[in-house]
Amino acid sequence: MNTTLTTKTITGNLATSCVFRGSKSVGSKMIVVVSDNRSVQEWLYQYLYHYVSKGYVFCLVEREYDFSEYAGRLETVIVFIEDIFFGEKAIGKLDYYSKQYPKLQFVLFSASQLPFNKAARFINWSNGSYLSLRDSDDDIKESIKAVFEKRKSIPSYLKDDIEKYISLTKVDPHLTHREIEILRYTINGNTAKETAAILMLSYRTIRNHISNIYRKFNIRNMVGVLRLAISKGILPIENIKNIHG
Repeated sequence: MNTTLTTKTITGNLATSCVFRGSKSVGSKMIVVVSDNRSVQEWLYQYLYHYVSKGYVFCLVEREYDFSEYAGRLETVIVFIEDIFFGEKAIGKLDYYSKQYPKLQFVLFSASQLPFNKAARFINWSNGSYLSLRDSDDDIKESIKAVFEKRKSIPSYLKDDIEKYISLTKVDPHLTHREIEILRYTINGNTAKETAAILMLSYRTIRNHISNIYRKFNIRNMVGVLRLAISKGILPIENIKNIHG
């Protein structure tokens, strides 16, 4: 394996950490591998080092700041990012990056078992490809090959969940001011009875509003409603940390 290692790169007054693999030269294309776990980086890199001989240079980063720095460079063409790197903050963050860098290929990868509905959500917001390091070697290699050939790669076992999530995001709920208010109290941990007391409304009125919210979202559980409300921008992205389940 022909590799060149560099641990620091200075850009203006900024010092950013990055371990480079491959020979950096004029015209080389950069692949960024993002994970805060060095073992996971190496695990994925064993499937990628073959492409060093094809003129690619790999930058392994562990911090969100470094990811932002290298994702914005003109020579960066693909980003492999571990799904748990942003965690649930991926909603909004990956959407932001995919819109800011429309020519950049995003590949989400899992080193652990990720629930299919969560993987589908991440894929939808990154508008990219997906691979699991728990899949067979042949499947992983085929997915990576597709990415380097500029083809989108999604495992067949995720397609149903992705279609379900896409159908959800097409929902346009048109919530009233009162309904949005109730969602805000709900995501902050208030029960329906507590919300009724705060808003000086009857418990029955609050329950009726919640029933209307379920109908408008076409979802019958509050966790699903809150997640979709965040993805729609009805609730701030920062509220994602308050969702459990």
